[in-house]
Amino acid sequence: MTTSPRRATTGGELPGGAGVADLLPGLRRWTADPGLEVDAVTCRPLPHDISAPTTRGLTRVRVEGRDGAGRPVVLRLVAKELQSARYGLPPQVPDDARAHLDATIPWRLEADVLAAGVAECAPPGLRPPTVVAVHEQPGDRLTLWFEDADPVDAPWTAEDTVRAAEALGRLAARRRGHPWPPMPGGDFLTVYRDEQLGSWAVPWLLDDGTWTSPVMQVPEVAALRAEVCALTARVTGLHARLAPLPVLPSHGDATPMNLLRPSAAPDTFVLVDWAMAGPAPAGFDLVPLLFGRAECGGGPADEVPGLLGPAVAAYVRGLAAEGVAVPAEEVETGVLLAALLRYPCTGMPLHVLFEPVTDELLGYAARRAGFVRMVLDLEPRLTALSGR
Repeated sequence: MTTSPRRATTGGELPGGAGVADLLPGLRRWTADPGLEVDAVTCRPLPHDISAPTTRGLTRVRVEGRDGAGRPVVLRLVAKELQSARYGLPPQVPDDARAHLDATIPWRLEADVLAAGVAECAPPGLRPPTVVAVHEQPGDRLTLWFEDADPVDAPWTAEDTVRAAEALGRLAARRRGHPWPPMPGGDFLTVYRDEQLGSWAVPWLLDDGTWTSPVMQVPEVAALRAEVCALTARVTGLHARLAPLPVLPSHGDATPMNLLRPSAAPDTFVLVDWAMAGPAPAGFDLVPLLFGRAECGGGPADEVPGLLGPAVAAYVRGLAAEGVAVPAEEVETGVLLAALLRYPCTGMPLHVLFEPVTDELLGYAARRAGFVRMVLDLEPRLTALSGR
């Protein structure tokens, strides 16, 4: 996809190879205007760091047309192109590993979850994006056409975190009993234990050669070696401690970046990117909510410990508002266990080992180490909870 805008008339090609004629029925349903006509469509790639192999592209779309009375209208959408993982994996991935990941990663999960009635479960103050159209394509590809939420460009606050935590608790409670789409690899944390940790991060961290890289010799990173390597031996045990905890539906990636605050209704969150949805320990959505900003460098790591207690309390209130009782201690235990599994090992700068060494890269490695240090320092809270 090019970075320059492209314009299409009713015969032009849109993201995913669709034509305007393919999109028009969805636009008419969305606007409740059977007489809507499209004159032109302008598409621009949406600035976004795409890391998932199942996401081919994100495009912001402006539709110009006329309503049934002939008056001009402008509609704004986002097109998200999904694909089988085999298309998006790096070329250096061996064929056997490529085939395994292709069979394991449910590439169309987001489309299937949104089609399974998530919007009907939405609590006050939180909803999924409106799906305008779904364009199925051959070769394990499809394009989702969403409303453009037009989010406000305002700083994320602690109040936003608490408000989102309560709404996520209500959503999880409301989604109980709804069927899951097929998940061939199992739940997210089990797959993470086996793939991201077992097949990648743990072997690399235990290899002495890894620590000879300049990014691993940054003082802040090197200082973590003994503690992180000791944690690798406890991965299986930490994961096993999740088993007794209650399981609820989760969004899976409810970071502040995925909780859009639309300009038309900034008190309502539009929760996007459902590609990691699935069953998880109660409170799992608090993990990306609390840690997501710091993980990507969008917020300070030291904000997380102070937000943990209020967010857990808010999530428990949200569950209770929908008739589900889960003790706060169990929710916090699940959050801390999941954070220890998900962040310290893969949070080390392993993914940049072979990039050209620059001052910027070394600074990035130091910041990642600071994030990992914060997560590791939360383990005494888990120990205290275990002793209650």
